Amino acid sequence: MFRVFIAFAVCMMAAVPETGAAQTRPPIVSSIDAYVGATPEVVSIAGREHLVYELHVTNFRSSPITLTRVEVVDAEKDVGLASFSGAVLSSRIGRPGVARDLADTRVVDAGMRAVVYFWLPLEPGKSPPSRVRHSIGVEVDRAGKRIPLVVSAAEAEVRKERPIVLRAPLRGGPWVALYDPALVGGHRTAMYAVDGRARIPARFAIDFVRLERDGTHARGDRNSIANWHGYGAEVLAVADATVVDARDDMTESPSLDKSESSIPLENASGNFIVLDLGEGRYAFYEHLQHGSLRVKPGDRVKAGDVIARLGNSGSSSSGPHLHFHVADAAADLAGEGVPYVFASFEAIGKFNDVDEFAAGRRWAPADADAAGVRRAELPAPNSVISFWDHTET
Repeated sequence: MFRVFIAFAVCMMAAVPETGAAQTRPPIVSSIDAYVGATPEVVSIAGREHLVYELHVTNFRSSPITLTRVEVVDAEKDVGLASFSGAVLSSRIGRPGVARDLADTRVVDAGMRAVVYFWLPLEPGKSPPSRVRHSIGVEVDRAGKRIPLVVSAAEAEVRKERPIVLRAPLRGGPWVALYDPALVGGHRTAMYAVDGRARIPARFAIDFVRLERDGTHARGDRNSIANWHGYGAEVLAVADATVVDARDDMTESPSLDKSESSIPLENASGNFIVLDLGEGRYAFYEHLQHGSLRVKPGDRVKAGDVIARLGNSGSSSSGPHLHFHVADAAADLAGEGVPYVFASFEAIGKFNDVDEFAAGRRWAPADADAAGVRRAELPAPNSVISFWDHTET
């Protein structure tokens, strides 16, 4: 019995680690907080469904972290939808409140936030995911060593409701539908913290600029806003709706050279109209011609009614155009931008990027699979379209 006790005691002593002995526990490393902001949305563009949303990543360490990879996963099927790393990932990251000329947007300083912007074309013929989650690769510094981590986080439901179908906001064409989902500081990435919450009001906004068949924006001197082909064009109600807000109190400079370089946020939209489309959706028309508004708050309008004329008021550095978007609140900059589609339009051409348009180049023909009459779609980025009523053909 004594021998058995001695043997047991020896075993117990061997199981107790000596003070200072090497530990075998896996490291616990505090790193990031990740979540999906606004509910992911699906919108049809050029015959393909696109998944649109943002992933917010905050560094909770006292030293910088580096985002090395972000993978989007269909949470229900456990199948990868997209994966980004290196320069491609960097091009999709925004840094709220931080200078835009960062050497590498993937490096997130202590206590700072990065926003990953997704505009993902989905595989043709397959249904959009019902939920997404994210696998996030991160490198952190621990005791002078770089440690790679993979964080599985930020699961979110994808909105099931389809985008609202609208009539044309303008007549005829050609119009270029200016927007770029990847442009830093563009509509898609412009985030505003108003009333205690960060939002992207113009997530699906389009700037419509009238062109002529020769590709020109204006007749003669383009610095004169009166020379622009679209200036003064009739702006139309996109649905039967109620006017919930309208302002026509900002004059326009006759020349682009004399436009204000710095405009406070409350004046950025210039003269504007907001229509209540129902079901918590509001259509915004901005930069309207001073003195042209035909409606006031409380008025009822029918789809196709003329409500104003295209102008150049407010922050309109790209020249006379109609800024149009739909949001989930009537307050300027205090709503989330939501998707919409137009009942019909004709796609006739495209610019490869905004710079081609700005340089005054002639547009290229639309891709074969995106050309012609399009129904219940959002125009593709920088596409050249005409609005005709094809609803009965």
